[in-house]
This record gives sequence, C-alpha cells and structure tokens, in this order.
Amino acid sequence: MPIPSIRPFLSLALGAVLSSALYAEPLKAVAWNIEWFPGGRPNASKGEKYKQIKGVKGILGTMDPDIFLAQEVQDEKVFGKLVASVPGLKVDVFSAFPDRNKPARPGPQQCAIASKLKANSAWFETFKPAENLPSLSRGFAFAALQHPDGGLIMIYSVHLKSNHGSDTPKGEKNVADTRKESARQIIAHKAEMAKKFAGEKIVGWVVGGDFNTNHDGQFPMCTAVADLVKAGFHNSWDTTPKEERLSWRNHPKYTRFKPTTFDYLMTTGFKETQAKMIPDVSIEISDHAPIEILLEKK
Repeated sequence: MPIPSIRPFLSLALGAVLSSALYAEPLKAVAWNIEWFPGGRPNASKGEKYKQIKGVKGILGTMDPDIFLAQEVQDEKVFGKLVASVPGLKVDVFSAFPDRNKPARPGPQQCAIASKLKANSAWFETFKPAENLPSLSRGFAFAALQHPDGGLIMIYSVHLKSNHGSDTPKGEKNVADTRKESARQIIAHKAEMAKKFAGEKIVGWVVGGDFNTNHDGQFPMCTAVADLVKAGFHNSWDTTPKEERLSWRNHPKYTRFKPTTFDYLMTTGFKETQAKMIPDVSIEISDHAPIEILLEKK
C-alpha cells in the first residue's frame, strides 16, 4: 500500500502558521500633513511638485503603513499615484471640503485615508455650522476598515482649525471654540457609528491628523485634545517627552512660532501605546513630520 504524501498537510499547516503570524502583527497607522501636496504651496511649479512628490514617495515607501491618514492634499489623482507606489496601499476616501471663498468647488486642503485593508464603507463629512460659529472649515474623512482578524477599525483623518487669527483675545477664543466644536462633532459621529455598526464587532477607533493645538498648555483656551481624552480616546503622546514629538517645524524664514506638537494619533479599543515621530524629514518636503503608531488588539 502506498504511503500517503504528507506534503499537502505540511503546506496547509505552514500556511496557517504564516497567516497567524501575519495577523498577529500589530497594524501600522501613519498620519501626515504633507503641506499643500503636491508642491508644498499653492500654485507650485512643476519642478516644486516633482521634488515634493519624489521626497514624499521615498519616505512613505520606507514607512510602509497599513493605514495612512493624510492632510493638506490638493490633488486627488496625484495622491492616488503616490499611494499606489506602496505595494498593497490604495485610497479609501478623499474628501471634497468646499473652498471657503468659492463654495461651489473643493478647497485646496483635503483629508484622505488610504489602507491595505478592505473598506467596509468610507466617506467624508464637512463640519456643520454651530451657534456663534456659522462657518467651520474642512471636516473629516472616515473609513470603517476590516481588521485581518475580523471586526472593524474605525478611522478619522482630520485637520482642525489653524492658528491664523488667534493673535487677539477674541481671535484666540474663536479659534479655540472652533476646534472644540469640531472635536464635539467627531465624538458625536463616533456615537452614531457605534449605533450604525451595532451588528459588527468594532476592534478600535483612531482619530489622527493635524490638530493645530496640543496638550502642553501652549494654547490655554483650546480643549480639543482634552475633550477627546475625556470622551475615551488615549493620547498617544501623553508620556512622550516634548522634545521627541515636535512634529511641526516652522520654515526658517518665519519666526513667529517655535517647533511644536501639532500632529496626533489618538486611539480607543487598542492597547495604549505611544506614537512615534519620524525624525530628519526635510522641511523642504513638509513642515510637518509624519507620525506613526502600532495598533495592537487588547
């Protein structure tokens, strides 16, 4: 009687082991404001666009994220080509926030989410006007992504109000109130999504991007970071020394603001770990450094 071959069984067992090992690894999420991409400024020249695209592509390829939260993107097609340069990465949602000066068309600073995961659903929403805040800029990109082990990861890519106009007490309060209202709407949306996806297992949530504020007391009227923490999100910079998270570096020709923390990845549902800033990214590529975090299930 011939002896049955054990090769198929070994192949199946090896495949199961490799699959298990792959899914056991934490997923890497990256957030990056890539400064008027492509080009680094409005109305950039072809040469400026080429230079920034090349630089961003190299850094993104080295980082090789599973989930990429991008802000301040001008061109959806160019962003799609950038994302496609990383094997397995594809665009899940690209916002179309209206231009404040010409609301009939999209503005030049959009948010996006790209990933290597299958998207259950994805869309963007503009921040809604509120009492005493008739015109909130931008909004958020949202995606419900399927975790390789099952369940969903809920992702928000955000770019909160800048600090322009905050050089007077009235202006500072307006900026702080605007960011507070934006954080409130994100928290409210999270509650809505928990109900909408009540039949699904939700592994965890991530809110990331350029907050234009921090938890260091630099903007005493602003409570956006504290409000998200109060709502249950973990501030992944909470124990990281300040000097290791100065994600925004001002251009040398401007001196009003010193380097500071503007970029955040806040999570809930995952193990509470610290984010990491990618150092030595040339300011010619972006005035923001990318940040990353490993998403590990509890």
